[in-house]
Amino acid sequence: MASASQGTEVSEKISHPVADELFHYLRDVLYYPNRAQLDFASFPEDFREFGEGLVFFVEMLNESRALATALSRGDLSCPLPKPDNELASNLKSLHASLKHLTWQTRQVANGDYKQRIRFMGDFADSFNQMVVQLEERQDALLSEIETIQKQRRDLERSNNLFEIITSRLSEWIAVFDRNTGERLFINHPVEKLLANLSHEPRLYDILLSHIQQKEETDIQKSWAFSLVDDEVIQWFSATFYPLHWYGYEAMAAVLTDITASKAEIDKLEGVAYRDALTGKYNRHYGMNLFNEWIEQHRHFVVCFIDMDKLKYVNDVLGHAEGDRYILHVAKSLEAFSEEACLCRLGGDEFMVLAADFDQKAAEDRLEALRDCLVAEELTTQAGTPYRGSLSYGVVEVTTDNVLPASEILSQADERMYAYKKAHRMERRDTPA
Repeated sequence: MASASQGTEVSEKISHPVADELFHYLRDVLYYPNRAQLDFASFPEDFREFGEGLVFFVEMLNESRALATALSRGDLSCPLPKPDNELASNLKSLHASLKHLTWQTRQVANGDYKQRIRFMGDFADSFNQMVVQLEERQDALLSEIETIQKQRRDLERSNNLFEIITSRLSEWIAVFDRNTGERLFINHPVEKLLANLSHEPRLYDILLSHIQQKEETDIQKSWAFSLVDDEVIQWFSATFYPLHWYGYEAMAAVLTDITASKAEIDKLEGVAYRDALTGKYNRHYGMNLFNEWIEQHRHFVVCFIDMDKLKYVNDVLGHAEGDRYILHVAKSLEAFSEEACLCRLGGDEFMVLAADFDQKAAEDRLEALRDCLVAEELTTQAGTPYRGSLSYGVVEVTTDNVLPASEILSQADERMYAYKKAHRMERRDTPA
């Protein structure tokens, strides 16, 4: 009996230190993971396998915790846990879903409105409804613009002077000698127009400059111009018809007041091609111009710009402050160049297209703008201070470029993310 009692005593003396070490290890894993260490090789033989398994479990736990932390910051470029880490399987599924959602969102921003989300519950319903509404709104605006422009073109291309005179006497019609510029005929609406204008000579100068052109004298031509009278701008469409007028080689000018229709088209274009929040050009306009410059083999730079910390501002300071932050960055980017095209691609992304810039000059300009933004302390309406920042990537497009717009943008996007990664610690040291 004495031997059995002594054996129990010895067993307790051996197991208590192991239990203490396991307790301290688990406490460090929870609260001080950077210093958590377990030397299971020093355990009694009966505990070594248990200690080895516990360390393996903690490794899986730490991998899962690192992935969860990265996802909470929106960092989808973080390394994934090992394939045999079943503890992180749900987090890895969430990571894959968010990566796919990010890709789909970029596709929508590029104008692909066929994207749909079939997971993530209520969020998927809201996202899909938003994409449908964006497509319908874009189609409606572009269709209306095209309809109005077609109507105007049809009106300007009327090709029968006699039909115009007999069926549309409200039109302003004037006939000139094409060689001397002598006025041969005007109808009553033109007389009224001239009576209400203080610059009759200016109107005749504009008409004659086109009438006396010798090129393509037997072809009907249309042209639009404006006149300013007492600071009021009036727009006209002038269609010119070559004809013989009582022995004269003449040109008839048919004028139409298009002031109202042009104002309507300008208004629609402002909606279709402008970002609703910032008033800058939107993705649709910017991508059209981008492709046009590529087709024209122009020399220019494309700057892909991403606002830093917008998610933080939205989540912590509120979306109203997030909008103010976006407006502030858009205003700052105006200083890049008066001739540059600044457009908001959506969310926290902007693009600058600048002709006759090289990459170094563009990067220097953006770095200076970024320095000003970082140095400036922004304040919420409630008085909370914070600082803004941006990351950028620049690609120079030369006249001999053969790459499509999508590949050039992809290069700019990669350079922007490399810049963002290189300055990550700097942003952490900056308030907000």
